[in-house]
Amino acid sequence: MKALTQLIKELPNTKLIVIGDLMLDVFIYGSVDRISPEAPVPVVKVVKEQVMPGGAANVAANLASLGATPTLIGVASDDDSGRNLKKLLRSMNINTKYFDDGRNTIVKTRIIAHSQQVVRFDKENKDKLSKNISSDIINYVTEIIDNYDGIILSDYGKGVITEYLIKNLTALCRGKNKIITVDPKVENFKLYKNVTSITPNNKEASQAMGIPINDEKSLLKCGNKIIEILECDSVLLTSGPEGMSLFIKNDETKNIPAVAKEVFDVTGAGDTVISVFSAAISLGATLKQAAVLANTAAGIVVGKIGTATVSLEELESNLPYSVKVMGVV
Repeated sequence: MKALTQLIKELPNTKLIVIGDLMLDVFIYGSVDRISPEAPVPVVKVVKEQVMPGGAANVAANLASLGATPTLIGVASDDDSGRNLKKLLRSMNINTKYFDDGRNTIVKTRIIAHSQQVVRFDKENKDKLSKNISSDIINYVTEIIDNYDGIILSDYGKGVITEYLIKNLTALCRGKNKIITVDPKVENFKLYKNVTSITPNNKEASQAMGIPINDEKSLLKCGNKIIEILECDSVLLTSGPEGMSLFIKNDETKNIPAVAKEVFDVTGAGDTVISVFSAAISLGATLKQAAVLANTAAGIVVGKIGTATVSLEELESNLPYSVKVMGVV
């Protein structure tokens, strides 16, 4: 079994295909010192604006930040937001393959004042991707899959991840002995059959399985039901301040305490978890080792404002603290 420090050093060797809903995340930062006379709302004095890759694009950005080689596949139009997103991804040297079905590029805009999110507004189209474009994606992935360690499906419920796409890509990965992992959305949850791993949060898992999670017994019941229904190899169920629970097919559940020192913003934390977890298991890490590294990375990004990523140096420097909290694996 490889040591965690060795696994971190090898993360740049991973090559993963990321498929999902592409977004442009816009952050408007400012300060509040008065209430509007027009309505009982705060007046935000804008001091800075920032744009970041969001959704599946942030998963690819997280992999690139670790030195890994992602290829990002999704829908992005040639509108202003799409051009901004493409420019950002080029600046990060992320390989991309775009498909355009006429929809506008998804934009999430967050107003932040004094390190607190005041409001968020979204521009989006949630229409299901056509079978023709899904087929084009499948054909493209089939051509390149031999050069990659596997696939991450980043499902934000905006229409790119369809049943047709999931079934075909899962069969492709299983046939090629490649990993396929999913950051899920509730509406597609029961479609992810036979994937390698799935990383829902408590709320998503609870809603999908119809099991309110309010104690350890209900948590165990929910996680084991996901394994049973989806017939996946593992479930990494994230519980925010409580950490994570790793459910492994035909094995015992492993609870992993949270390691965040301070929590400022949970935006994109799920993207970090799926990227680090997937990269680690593609290197041959045990599922618990992969979960520990993902948990460490999540503890770092929630201490940052905005759609954040984690570097190899940050992961390595925070590992001793994580191991102390979680135990040596």
